[in-house]
Amino acid sequence: MRRFGFFLVSAIVLPALWNTAHAQIVAFGASNISGWNVAATQALPAQLEAMLRQKGYTARVVNAGVYGNTTAQMLARIDTDIPPGTKIVILDTSGGIFNDLNKGISRQQGDADMAAIQARLRARGIAIIPVSGTELPAQYHQQDGAHLTPEGHRLLASQILPQVEQVLGPPQVAQTPSQTTAPSTAVVDACAADARRLCASVLGDEARRHECMHEHRAELSHDCLAAIIKSRQ
Repeated sequence: MRRFGFFLVSAIVLPALWNTAHAQIVAFGASNISGWNVAATQALPAQLEAMLRQKGYTARVVNAGVYGNTTAQMLARIDTDIPPGTKIVILDTSGGIFNDLNKGISRQQGDADMAAIQARLRARGIAIIPVSGTELPAQYHQQDGAHLTPEGHRLLASQILPQVEQVLGPPQVAQTPSQTTAPSTAVVDACAADARRLCASVLGDEARRHECMHEHRAELSHDCLAAIIKSRQ
């Protein structure tokens, strides 16, 4: 059983990191990017990717949201989580600031960190599309008033979709959903947030990342486990 668990985790982590390294779009931020308290397929990155697929794009939207991240923590992981080849970053402009304030970090420092994040992305030639759920009506937020419902994630994705299309340009080849969806993609979409939630501090170290995911295999989300099981059928 232990050996099976190790290979199960490897099947999750390796495809996820390979796709991250070849990502065209990275959604980067805190819990409203990672999709706190909603299914992985309902979070903004997955919903945006689904909308793009419906329009014939094959672009990957990688979920690089980490629950509880401050602006300083976001700044520290830019090079790890936004790899070479990234064309667009969907940048959460409010989650890190919210977490800063909860941890006693000044708004001035948070603004400075966000400015540094944007400057470094622009220096790499990456298009930045800012996103924030703070201005959405109350019905699109969960009971805590901060995190988005699945409908809120979908609304936010639909709002930024035209900007993403403008940067990408027209799709080169129109494809149907059946042509663009593969089991490995489903596993990556369902499990990437788990890898970041459970092992964010060691994502850049392959050996430690595998060990960490194996240690936390009992904490994998229902969506992740279901996707793995389905991929093996």
